This record gives sequence, structure tokens and C-alpha cells, in this order.
Amino acid sequence: MATFPRKIILDVGASNLRVAEIVSDSRGGPVLNHFRSQELGVDPSKAGDLFPALLQGVENLIKEAGIKSGSATVCLGGPSVFTRMIKLPLTDPSQVGQMVGFEAQQAIPAIEAACWDFQLFAPGEGNPGELEALILAMKRDMVEETMAAASKAGLRTDTVELAPTALINAFRYNYPEVETCTLILEIGARATNIVIVEGKKVFCRIVPLGGASVTQAIANELQESFAGAETLKKAKGFVHPGGAYEEAADEQAARISKLARGVMTRLHTEVERSVTFYRSQQAGGRPTRALLAGGGSSLGLTDLFFREKLKIPVEYFQSFRRIGIGAGVAQGELVKTFPSWACLVGAALHSLPDSPCRINVLNSSQKASAALTKDRPALIAAGLGVAGLLLLPGIHGFWQGGRIQGLLGPQTTEVEAAEVALTKVQGEQKKLDETLRLTGQAMALEEERMRWPMLLEEIRGRILPGLWITQLGLKASEPGQEGGGQSGPAGAKPGSPILEIGGFFETKSEELDAKIVEEFRAALEKGGVLQKVVVTQQEAPERSADGKTEQVALKFSMKADWPMGSAGSSGAPAKQGAK
Repeated sequence: MATFPRKIILDVGASNLRVAEIVSDSRGGPVLNHFRSQELGVDPSKAGDLFPALLQGVENLIKEAGIKSGSATVCLGGPSVFTRMIKLPLTDPSQVGQMVGFEAQQAIPAIEAACWDFQLFAPGEGNPGELEALILAMKRDMVEETMAAASKAGLRTDTVELAPTALINAFRYNYPEVETCTLILEIGARATNIVIVEGKKVFCRIVPLGGASVTQAIANELQESFAGAETLKKAKGFVHPGGAYEEAADEQAARISKLARGVMTRLHTEVERSVTFYRSQQAGGRPTRALLAGGGSSLGLTDLFFREKLKIPVEYFQSFRRIGIGAGVAQGELVKTFPSWACLVGAALHSLPDSPCRINVLNSSQKASAALTKDRPALIAAGLGVAGLLLLPGIHGFWQGGRIQGLLGPQTTEVEAAEVALTKVQGEQKKLDETLRLTGQAMALEEERMRWPMLLEEIRGRILPGLWITQLGLKASEPGQEGGGQSGPAGAKPGSPILEIGGFFETKSEELDAKIVEEFRAALEKGGVLQKVVVTQQEAPERSADGKTEQVALKFSMKADWPMGSAGSSGAPAKQGAK
């Protein structure tokens, strides 16, 4: 057996981080030396919160685990992993990579923004003339963010493994005696990896259902936050067994169990579809056993649910079945979560020579860099040739430009002198405009200063005997008045202010009482200083049957528009009324 090199493995899930250090024992076999796991504490559906939590979480996890820096393998999974199984004819091995590359360009969406790799599998007994290739890809930004978080924690990432092939490696190493068709369900937070292994045949499919789907269902049903629903799921959650089983005594636990069963039923439907597709496309058999892995499989009675649905034996994946456990490892903590370590163990076994899958999605980036380096001399030579061709017209243009500059020199001097003179004229024009603006402001202020004295003179000249003014008020124009408060286009002048006049008039007789206020109103409107003069109030005295009254003076009020600039035009009429 080959000696197992020291390896640091970082398994990044949607809701959990796991790190482990695996070293070699005296016989060269892998031994778990350190391990640690930590919840990210974010809602898996909110992708924007993952990277900040990842930066902090990986660094803290490495420190807590006591793992020294070194080269690391990163394992990634989730619904953003792309898988595609293709068939290729047996051909020259040197052409296989080119053929797979062409298929990958057709299959992977936006391949230039993805990291991808492929794994070849030997021909099966049913199709001896065909090769099978498993293509896996993941978004480049997710890979780079994870590598940045690992680098910040002091780790040098040399391999990026993806969860489906890591599961295949873990299964082949820990269950070497199993050759029958086996179904592996790795239930994560946001996705479930459905892997079927049967002899040399493999099948992979990823469905976007997982533990977070149960949590979200609880949050929606019980009106809880995602974090609160996750706490309830861990405290009271299990998969309802269905049928005639007795309900849980806790009403909340009973509701949670039925919600969990609903999600698991949807997952079982996807499993059956995957099995049917595998049997039809790859001529495979029906699984004879199932293994549960991933953190989502720890929900109570999950194994019983799939055992009843699939009608086959269902067990939990023994991730450390053939992996040694170091003396300093807390085995009690490991036992509680052993199914969730399957992907990490499979990624650690990547370097073993007999591992069936040796996926490293960094290969696509490395190949692109190598191709660029190989072609660099030719690119430089071509660039220099193109630059020379471009420079020839430039040199000729420079020479012609020198001749034209000599001819245009005198004219250029005259144009510059004219521009200087024009600048001076423009400066003087600005000063004149500013002087005119200030003069206009001064004239407006002078006119405003004379408005009130001229108004008072107008009222004094128009007032009638037996009538007294006790109140003058000014307010803005009312909305809806013509030329006043109606809304107009931006920049329009404001409407005329409204003058309010209040006072008393001496009561004499019904006939004279009716005339005195109206005559005063008509006189004000005729004067021209005020416009649209209207009576807003005029008290009527209480008279006896013979027409007499004890009231001496009664109230009246008026309002009128007082336009700007109208005071000066009314001086003459006011003086005539005063006489």
C-alpha cells in the first residue's frame, strides 16, 4: 500500500464547515488526526451572506482544530454543482480529452465562468465499445471565494474536489466488498447528492432539496424566523412514520414531523426518477441497499422513512469504516455526526493511486494558464509586427504634421491674440450683467418699501364717513384663483398677495346700512391699487317693528388682490378721494 501523505481537508457546505487533518499510520494507511466542525449561522438561501461567514469561519475553525498550515484539498457541493454523464467511443487516449472538452462546451452553461473537470470510467459489460465520462463543474467565483477564505487561514489549496465524486471515493474505499447496486443519498442543507454505484458503473444527480427545505417549511408554517425554525427542528424534529403510528404528544413536534415527511416525500420522488433514468440510460439494475449520509440525514426516523419507501435495507454511511482514528480525537463527538463526514473523507482519499475518481476542477484554470504561457512568444511576435505596421503611418503623419505646423505658425499666433481679446470682452460683459441685476434688485426693494404707505393713503382717501378700519392683514394668494394660486409650470411668477380688511360701520337705517359698505368696496376697486375687492362679512342689525335698533356699529370684512407694482399707479385717484 502506498504511504498516505499528510492532508488537510476543508469541506464547505451551505450551513456547515468541516476541517480535518489526515495523516499516515505506520502501515501507510490514513488516520484521522484532528477534526472540527462549525455551523456558519446563515440562511443557506441567502447566497450573499455566505462569503463573509466563510472568511471568518474557516480561520476560526483552523485555529480551534489546532491544525498547522499546509497544502489543502477543498471539497465543495450544493445545487450549484453541475454534473453530466456522457458516452464516448473507444478511441486514441490522446483524443479523449479533446472530445470531452467539446462535449463540455455544449453542456456546461457559461463554461468560461466555470471550473470543471471530468472522470473516465472503464467500459461496462453491457457496452464494451463505449467509455463513460462524468463531467463536473462549478461556478468559478464560488471556487475562488472558498480558496480566498482558505488562504486567509494559512492553507494552500492544491485540489478542489466536488461532492459527488468524493462520495464515490469514500464508498469504494470503505465498502470494497460491495459490488451490487448501491444507492447513496447525501442529504445536505440546500441539495441532495443522489449517487448510484454498481460495479464499474456510476450515476450522479443533484436535486435542490435538503435539510434547509425542512427548516423553511417549518418557518412558513409556524411563522418563525429561519434561525428559530432550525432550532425547533433540532429540538423536536423527526420524520413522521405515516400510517397508523401514534401522534407525538407535543403538538408542535407532531406538526414539524408532518412537514418533514412532506419534504422527504418530494425527495423520494426525485430518487425514484433518478433510479428509473439510470436503469433506462445506463442499463443498470435496481439498488439493493441504500446508504444515508450528510447532515440532513440526522433528522430522526429518516432511515425508517426510506426503508419503507424503497423496500430495501437502509443504513447510515460509515465514513470511518476503514479510516484509523488518532488517539487525540474525541470519538464521542465524532459518533454524533459520522454520516456528515462522508464527502470530507472521500476528498481526503483523492491522492490514493487506487481511488476511482481523481477530479480536480482547478485543472481547467491551470490548463488555460499553461496554454497562454505556451502561446506567449508567438503572441509577442505578432504583437510587435502589428505595432510596427501601425507605427509606419504614425511616423509619416508626424513628419507631415511638422510641415503643416510651420505653415500655420503665424496664423495660430493671431488666433491666440483674438481669443485673449474675446476673453476680456466676455469678462466685462459678465460685470455689466451683474451690475444690471443688482440695479433691478434695488429698484424692486424701493418699490416694495413704498407699497404700504401708498396703500394706507389709498384707503384713507376712499373711506366714507361712519366707517372705521380696525384691521389690515396680508396672506398668500388662494389656490384656484385666476392669476393667483393655480399651479403653473416650474419657474412661473407667484400670484398676487391677498389683503384682508376688517372694521365697523355706523348703523343708521336699512337702506343706508346696505349702501355704505358696498360704496366703500366699489371705491377701493375703482382706485386701481386693489383688484377683485369682495365683501366677505357684513353684519345686519336686529331691528324692532318700527325699524329702530339699539346697536350702534356693526362689523364688516373684505378681501382684495394687491398686485405687485400697482401702488404707483393709484396715487392720483387716492388724492381725489381724500378731497
